[in-house]
Amino acid sequence: MLVLLISKTVADAFNGNIYDLIMKAKGLPYLEAHAEPYMRQLTVADVLSGPLWTFHGVEKVGTIIHVLRITRHNGFPIVDERSEDDSRVLSGLILRAHLIVLLKRKDAFMSTPVERGGGGAEFSAADFAKRGSGNGDTIDDLQISAEEMEMYVDLRPFTNASPYTVVETMSLAKALVLFRQLGLRHLLVIPKISNVSSLFSCLI
Repeated sequence: MLVLLISKTVADAFNGNIYDLIMKAKGLPYLEAHAEPYMRQLTVADVLSGPLWTFHGVEKVGTIIHVLRITRHNGFPIVDERSEDDSRVLSGLILRAHLIVLLKRKDAFMSTPVERGGGGAEFSAADFAKRGSGNGDTIDDLQISAEEMEMYVDLRPFTNASPYTVVETMSLAKALVLFRQLGLRHLLVIPKISNVSSLFSCLI
């Protein structure tokens, strides 16, 4: 037992975890458990890259198809403009897989961008259930006619209306800890210029 303890201590001093080394050798994407010291000097805004692809609450089918074909993003923010000041308001986040389900079923297609959720279509949770690895539909599997490309889809009923967000001035190290500890796939960054609506606080 003592020999094993000494050998492990010596090995850890010269090399990282064997599983980490295997993932790095295979070139697999891997997020370190701890933030590097330099990350404390950076904000989230310092590492952002673009362009940011977003959709409106009611979006044209052709626009969705175009964005899905030219990007590999897994999630897309849903934003809408306020008529009072033309500012953009975050409505939520929708996943690529859910968009493909909507485009494949076509039940939610509308001829005009009217204000009625889902175009009267009915979906169940099973329709959006995560498929097994490699079994999901892709954008190339869809058959959309030219007429359907001019139709619209109300994305709001299928949107995650409460995605995790951080302000753009947050420390990159803090955002990394949040991202990893919560096991997130997406973390939306919002401007620091926004109104404060409330505060959660511990009473102890």
